[in-house]
Amino acid sequence: MAKEEVKSPLNVRTPVVILTTLFGIGSWIAINGLWVELPLLVSLDIPENYSLASYLTVIIQLANVGPLAFSLTHFFLLKGKRIEIPTVFIIVSLGCASTLLLVFFWDRYTVWQVDGKLHSTALLVLAFFLSIVDCTSSVAFTPFMSLLKSSYLTWYFIGEGLSSLLPSVMALIQGVGSVECTANGTYVNHTVIGNETIWQNCTHWVSRNSAARFPPQDFFGFLFAMMLTCGIAFTMLNYLPLAKKEHIQGRPASQSTSSAGSDSSTSSESHSLVARSARNPGTPAYGDEAQDMLPAPKENAEESTLDSSKPPTDYRLLTKRQLIYLYAVLCFVCALSNGVLPSIQSFSCGPYGLNTYLLASTLANIANPLAATLVMLVPSTNLALVGMTALFGTAFGAYCMLTAALSPTPPLQHEPIGSALIILAWILMTGLFVYTKATIAWILRTQPNSRGLLIWYGGITQVGSLVGSFVMWPLVNVAKVFHPSYEDPCEGYPRCELVEATVSYSEL
Repeated sequence: MAKEEVKSPLNVRTPVVILTTLFGIGSWIAINGLWVELPLLVSLDIPENYSLASYLTVIIQLANVGPLAFSLTHFFLLKGKRIEIPTVFIIVSLGCASTLLLVFFWDRYTVWQVDGKLHSTALLVLAFFLSIVDCTSSVAFTPFMSLLKSSYLTWYFIGEGLSSLLPSVMALIQGVGSVECTANGTYVNHTVIGNETIWQNCTHWVSRNSAARFPPQDFFGFLFAMMLTCGIAFTMLNYLPLAKKEHIQGRPASQSTSSAGSDSSTSSESHSLVARSARNPGTPAYGDEAQDMLPAPKENAEESTLDSSKPPTDYRLLTKRQLIYLYAVLCFVCALSNGVLPSIQSFSCGPYGLNTYLLASTLANIANPLAATLVMLVPSTNLALVGMTALFGTAFGAYCMLTAALSPTPPLQHEPIGSALIILAWILMTGLFVYTKATIAWILRTQPNSRGLLIWYGGITQVGSLVGSFVMWPLVNVAKVFHPSYEDPCEGYPRCELVEATVSYSEL
């Protein structure tokens, strides 16, 4: 086994670590960023308003044409060739162009002839291209990492986790502004009743939006800068002499991959990402870090290929019934976390205020990589735990669905405890579902035929996500089952106040 294969994650070159982390940040930052920006876009009265989340969910599912095209090209047209390097150059360039165009055209609207309504055409089209970029990164970025020594793979995953954290922090700094009630003018009103005149001091109240700390175009500029940084880091990883010294000798990018028997643990780690062609960000805000963050099972390096004929000695073989159970749970969880619940998040959180919506969206996005990291640090193969976390996640998801169904007047709407509960529900639902998916992926990777099982994992993830998103879209946009909440900040403000002194007229 090559010497570099046993290096610890700290036994690396610092500049290459930085480049690898920056490269990983670009994997999902565009869609994660767009997702956490939804509360502000909704507050700015974008045409789709509360329905924008359901549009974005469907767009993300359709964008899986990108990884599908990559996989078909790889397996049928250019079998045995490494196409990830040109693919990464293409999708990163597309990501840079799309985020830059968002800066200038995010608020350009047109009327669609299909329904005769105004729509955010530029935003939705560019969101589709960004979804293609991020979905395709699942099958292109990590295979490229197999060219580097395996010690750097951990740092790539750290960067991928930051692709959720950084836009969430930026969105929290940005805020969503607020709607305030201000006096637009005062006047004196008098009313004659019989022989008395009643005088009132009246105020005309109007609602005004206070702007966020910086506008959406600045946020999209940040996404463009991060995508550009990702592209520069990728170029330097390919051509910088210092980085090329960290490439695995004898495996240049222009040549085909070695056989499975000679790839050792690096090939094993990168090969596991074949199944990621169907990865879904449920959002934003609901990126599936499940497979990305998982370590390889603890085996001897010489026996660590995913197609090993002998299972690890410290894990039991799964029966057919157990596999069906895991895949059924996975399909159900993905339908909820990647399709159903993201489509109604605005209806669930919006009635509690836009700041509550922002916190629920961003903190749930941060919980995503944290839950996957927990599986990486403390993996488990307990099948009962999978069912339990899925059940608790469903319970919190049911509360989120309940608040959306009762919109515009959900329970505890104007109480601080109501806002706290809905934020906590979204965080726990996201964390539990991600933990469930990550644990299922870990269990499958412990099996002797884990490569095939993980391919099924990716396919079932996609099926569940598609079913969830395509079921919810007509319910949200056609049947109008869910109703938005439009808060009136001036409700309850006194319009007129009685003047203490009144004038009485005596009869002459």
